Amino acid sequence: MGGSGLQTAGAATTTGGAAPAAEPAGVAAARGPLGVTFGFSGTTLKGGPYNNQGNAIYNKPMFRPDGNEAHFWDSYVEELNTAGVSFVAPTIRGHIPSNPQNANSAGDTTKLADLVAAIRRSGSGLKVSALDDTAASLTDHKNLDKHGKGGYDPKFDVGDKNGTGEGGYKYIWDYNLRHYFEAVPADMRQTIDGRPVIYEWSLGDAMFTNQGNGNAAAMLRYVKDRAKAEFGVDPFMIVDTAWLNEDPAVADVADGVDSWFNMSQPYTMETFKGKKFAATVPGFHFASGSTNMNIDPDHGNTFKKNLAATVDGGAAITLVEGFTDWEENAAMWRGRNAPYDQTHYDYPGQMLNILRQCGPNPYPAHRTIQGETADSYAKNGAGNGNPVYRDDGLTVVRTEPNNGWAVGSTASGDWVQWNEVALGGTSADITLRMSTDQAGRQVRVVVDGKAGPVTAVPAAGWENYRTVNAGHFTFTQNTVHTVRVEFVNGGLNLDSWSS
Repeated sequence: MGGSGLQTAGAATTTGGAAPAAEPAGVAAARGPLGVTFGFSGTTLKGGPYNNQGNAIYNKPMFRPDGNEAHFWDSYVEELNTAGVSFVAPTIRGHIPSNPQNANSAGDTTKLADLVAAIRRSGSGLKVSALDDTAASLTDHKNLDKHGKGGYDPKFDVGDKNGTGEGGYKYIWDYNLRHYFEAVPADMRQTIDGRPVIYEWSLGDAMFTNQGNGNAAAMLRYVKDRAKAEFGVDPFMIVDTAWLNEDPAVADVADGVDSWFNMSQPYTMETFKGKKFAATVPGFHFASGSTNMNIDPDHGNTFKKNLAATVDGGAAITLVEGFTDWEENAAMWRGRNAPYDQTHYDYPGQMLNILRQCGPNPYPAHRTIQGETADSYAKNGAGNGNPVYRDDGLTVVRTEPNNGWAVGSTASGDWVQWNEVALGGTSADITLRMSTDQAGRQVRVVVDGKAGPVTAVPAAGWENYRTVNAGHFTFTQNTVHTVRVEFVNGGLNLDSWSS
């Protein structure tokens, strides 16, 4: 959860291990929504330095933040849309008004408004849930607010409703979940049975006290009552199993239960009130001091097995840790263009493509791929002298009219390529969005080794992008493909291509 820790599985209904047998050919089980956690610490927003207690960090991102947070959110919404997930569950940690600098440096719930704005700009139907990191939003923020220091000592007193001692419901509602409902409009909330979904993280003894005797249930009921009174909704609360273990009365208030995962059990599925709630992870690595935790990603095979067991195993909803979790090498974002032993990805977009295959629309009839996201490239001219978005030598420039990026400084014979691109139907008309200020510029698209026609790009100026037709391609229905854009001669910018 972006460095917030890992929990072992709880109740006996949890299952894990080998994936179930595949469905018979032609039979597809109904899939519930698939979502990903999304940590946004100050380090993540700023693009490093990627250090976590000496742990080796493999899953560093391709994207290089440039200090403009709108660019950060736009770029990652593009990646979430590429992954085809149903929803994103940002890891929220509240907003303390008395200490805005230190207390709100990671997981500031008010920043969800920036995520919402980026989703609106993208025009996608991506939904937003939330994963409340209770140890941080309650205990750590209470200590910052009351004692001027963070951490988990003193523990949070769940029985102290009014905050006269070491508790206070304001830390879960006023300073946290209220901001979620303020920032995320009703049409953008991930729902189950028409009710907005909120995940609650652990309420374990290491960070909390006095959880039992109905106290945890009372706090959860308070959240529901406030959401109904202020926003007219009854939130669908999915709690970590620790809530029920500490206070069995929570079973009467909670709507779902989540067991998370551990090193020997990389996915779980809990049955609660007639629904199955799943959690999983693509891989995991944290080694520091005497701690050595590892789930081998196995070139993406671990992720594929975990998703087959959860999304295709009857889960009402599946949550995956964690789209930006570089701290624990569980990230699914677009990785760097580097060998597997440095990234734990076979190619930069691998995890996005695996997610796409298990999402609600694995083979879209139409999609747009951004030029700067290429998995590989050939560069005959000068390298990237001013690296933005990526730092591997492919030149990437800003495209101000659409607040994005483009491949620039191309030379004759250059190309950019994407692996395992899912295309729906049996054919596609591929178009390119390009610009140039030079006459006679030409480009060509190659799909699975089959070249399309050489296409001329009109000279209209560098910021005047034009859509050009690059050919009609046929293929086996609903399959994945290698797509390459070749620059027959240089002097072209590539913003994106569409099918």
